[in-house]
Amino acid sequence: AFGDTWEWDGTSWTQRMIASPSARRWPAMAYDTARGLIVLFGGYDGPSFSDTWEYDGSSWTFRWASAPSKRSGHAMAYDPARGIAVLFGGLYSSSSLGDTWEWNGTSWTPRYSAGPQPRDGHTMVFDPSRSRVVLFGGKYYDGSYHYFNDMWEWDGMSWTQIITAGPAPSPRAGHAMAYDTRRNRLIVFGGNNGSNLGDTWEWDGVSWIQLAMAGTSPAPRTLHRMVYDAAHEQAVLFGGTTGPFPFFDDTWAWNGSS
Repeated sequence: AFGDTWEWDGTSWTQRMIASPSARRWPAMAYDTARGLIVLFGGYDGPSFSDTWEYDGSSWTFRWASAPSKRSGHAMAYDPARGIAVLFGGLYSSSSLGDTWEWNGTSWTPRYSAGPQPRDGHTMVFDPSRSRVVLFGGKYYDGSYHYFNDMWEWDGMSWTQIITAGPAPSPRAGHAMAYDTRRNRLIVFGGNNGSNLGDTWEWDGVSWIQLAMAGTSPAPRTLHRMVYDAAHEQAVLFGGTTGPFPFFDDTWAWNGSS
C-alpha cells in the first residue's frame, strides 16, 4: 500500500512531499467545499483504520474525534447544502457494514435510518440538482459475493431507494462514479462483478443511458477512482487494477462525449 500524496492540475501530476496519513488502500475521501478541505477516513493495510484526516492543500492534519468503527471499501460524499460529509458502509474482517455517519468538520454523528443493505465497493456522490447524496452498487459478502446495481438517495434524514425504468448498469462493485455539474449527469465507469467491466453509463435523474465509445477508452478495470473537475468541465479517472494484477497508472478525462 502507498502513503503518498499527489495533485492533478488538469495537465500534469505533482507529488506533494509532505507528511501524509499512513500507507493504506480503500479509504474514502470527499471534498468539503465550505472549509476548502479534503476529508479522508479509514482504509486497510493489514489492520483496518478508523482515523480521520484533513488536507488543506499544504498539509495533512489528523483529527481527534470519536469515529465510525474500523473499515475499508466504504464510500463518502460531501453535502454542501448542509455542510456535512456523509459516510456509508464498508468492510471489516470480512463482514459488510450498513451504517450511516456524518462528519461536520468537528465530530462524527451516527444516523440511524433503514436504508441500503450492508455493502462495500459502492460509490456515493452529491446530486446538486436534487440536493441528495446518491449511492450506487457495491457488493455483500456472506461466504460468497453478491453484487448490487440498486440506487439510493440520502436527504439528510432518511434513505430512499430510487426506482429507475429501462436499462441499467449491471450489478457491480469497485466501479467509479462522479457527478457532472455542467450537464447534470451522474457518470459510472467500470467495476467488477466477477469479471472486469469497461462500460460507461450516465444517469440524468430519471433513467440510465449506456454510452457507445467512439475511439479509445480506458481498459476494463476495478478499484479505480474518478472525480469531476469543474474548472476543466470533465471527469478525471485514475488507476485501478484487473485484480490482482496488473495495476494501472493511467489518467483519463471524460468530457461528456469521449
